Amino acid sequence: MTVDAEVCELRNENEALRQRVARLEQEREAQAKEADTVRALFRALPDLFFRLTRDGTIVDYRARTDGDLYVPPEVFLGKRMQEVLPPDVGAELLHVVAKALACGKVGQTEYSLTMGPSVEWYEARIVPLDAEQIVMLVRNTTEAHLNREALSRRTAELEESLRSVRLFRALADHAPSAIAVTRTGGEPIYANDASRALFGVEGAGVGIDVAAFVAGGRVAEERARGHKGCGEIGTFRRTDGSVFQGHLTAFALHEDGGPSCEAFIIADVTATLAVEEERRALAEQVIAAQNETLRALSTPLVPIARHVVAVPLVGSVNAERAERLLEVLLDGVAQRGASVVLLDVTGVPHVDHDAADAITRAARAVGLLGAELVLTGVGRDVAKTLIELGSDLRGIVTLGSLEQGIAYGIGKRRR
Repeated sequence: MTVDAEVCELRNENEALRQRVARLEQEREAQAKEADTVRALFRALPDLFFRLTRDGTIVDYRARTDGDLYVPPEVFLGKRMQEVLPPDVGAELLHVVAKALACGKVGQTEYSLTMGPSVEWYEARIVPLDAEQIVMLVRNTTEAHLNREALSRRTAELEESLRSVRLFRALADHAPSAIAVTRTGGEPIYANDASRALFGVEGAGVGIDVAAFVAGGRVAEERARGHKGCGEIGTFRRTDGSVFQGHLTAFALHEDGGPSCEAFIIADVTATLAVEEERRALAEQVIAAQNETLRALSTPLVPIARHVVAVPLVGSVNAERAERLLEVLLDGVAQRGASVVLLDVTGVPHVDHDAADAITRAARAVGLLGAELVLTGVGRDVAKTLIELGSDLRGIVTLGSLEQGIAYGIGKRRR
C-alpha cells in the first residue's frame, strides 16, 4: 500500500471516529435532557418512588422534597423497609411485594403513618421490574381518606334518617287519628288513610287541606285570628255535608332550606263529648240528690210525742245551715202543730257567732208561731260561749240533756 493510500484510509477512519463521537455526544445530550425531564417530572409529581429488592431493601428513591419522607434518606437507604417503618406497616408492604413478585402483577395497599402531630394516609403500588427488583409508588391519600370517612359517616346518618322517616311514615300511615300536612300556603302534600276516611275524601295518596273543612267553633275563631288552633275543639264539615266535633292539634314543620309546612292531627271526639255531657248531667243530678239528702239529714226533725218534736244538731253550724235550721223548725211547728220544740246541741263541738245567732233567731221564730223552744245539751263550754257572745236567751228554757228536754215537753203537755 502506498503512503497516499494509507493517509486516505486514516482520514476515513478519523472521519468515522469523529462522526461516532458526535453521535455519542448527541446521545449523551439527549439522555441528559431526558434525565432532566425525568427529574422535573419527579419534582412535579406528588408521589414518592422507591426501588427495592425482593427482601424489601431500599436501594434508591425519588421525592419531590425530603420533607415528604417518613425519615431522612440517610436513615432508610440500604436498609429493609420493615426496619424503618412501623412493624405492622413494614410487614404489610413486604407481603404485597412478595405477592406482586410471585404473580408478576401490580400490587396495592393502603396504610397510615404518624407524621408529626397528625396521622397521614398513603396508598402504595408495587410494580415488579424483574424477578429481584420492584418499584414502589407511594401517594399521600389523607384528604381522600378523610373525605371517604366523612362521606361514610354522612351516608350512615342519611340512611339512619331515611330509616326514621320510613318508620314515622309507616306510623303516620297506620295511625288511627287523622294526620295531614300542607305547605304554609295551603297546598296539601300528605294525608293518611284515617284523615281521608274522616273527611270523606276518596282516592289513595290524595292530600287534604284541613282548613277547608273547618266549619266553626273554637278552631275557626283561633284560625281567624291567625293562631294555629293547637289543642282546640271545633266543628268540621265532611265532603257529604255532615259535621262532627274534632280535636285539632296543629304545629309548624320547617324543612332545611325548604318552605315551611303545617301539620295537623285531628281526632273525632263527637261521641266522647256526648258521653262526657251525659256523664256531667248525671253527675249534677247525683250531686243535687246527695245535697238534698245531706241537707235533710244534717237537720232532722224527730217527732217525740204529740205536739212535741226534737231537732238534734250534729257538727258545726254555719250561715247556710242556720237558714236550714230555721226552715225545718218552722215547717215542723206548722205541719205538726207542735207546741214544744227541743233543740239539742249535744253534738255541736263549739258554738260561734253563727250558731248563737241561729239559736236566738229560731227561738223568736218558734215563739211567733205559739210554740216554745227548749235548748238541750247545753254543757259548761257551750253555756260560757253563749254568755261571752252576749246571746239573748230570754224566754228560752235550757236543760242539760235531751232526756230532760223530752221529760219536760211530755210533762208540760200533761199539765
